[in-house]
Amino acid sequence: MTTRPLAVDADARDLAAAEHLVHRLDEVLGAGQPEDAYVISTHVVREPTGRFVAVLDWPDGPAVDELTALLTDQLPEAYVTLDSPAIDEAAARTAGRLARYPGRTAIETVTTVAAVETDSVVDAVEGLAGISLEPGDTLDLTGFARPVWREGRCVLLVQRSATGLVPFEMRHQIPCCSDH
Repeated sequence: MTTRPLAVDADARDLAAAEHLVHRLDEVLGAGQPEDAYVISTHVVREPTGRFVAVLDWPDGPAVDELTALLTDQLPEAYVTLDSPAIDEAAARTAGRLARYPGRTAIETVTTVAAVETDSVVDAVEGLAGISLEPGDTLDLTGFARPVWREGRCVLLVQRSATGLVPFEMRHQIPCCSDH
């Protein structure tokens, strides 16, 4: 039984590469696994260079040595370790964004604040820029919701858009200053 989280470092330099790493991990770990079998979060690691590292937490999964061997074999471009600042962040729930988590598919739709907090691992939905939220407020999380670990809790950040409330992190990011 896996008792410790593993960090998987494939030198992902942006969110698209981090999402690709999560997708590859899901492919390797098996499409038939239930959604709540394991959690994958991504974390910024700054040393020796800035990049995203995925943390895999699979408490009832294969033994650590089996899982490490599988990932090393199937993801030769990645470095798998039991020792990373990303693991410490995930364990303390102080930083990182969740890419695979219990209830993800249930909330990646048009839903409400209350449903997100009831149907997933998300502890709270918070509005940015002073947005007050009510339990019945509608959120459009269609196909993409990436909550974050913050102060020991799983928090989904949302913002207003032209169409209503949407996740702060969108699937397709527009780079800062892209218009000049």
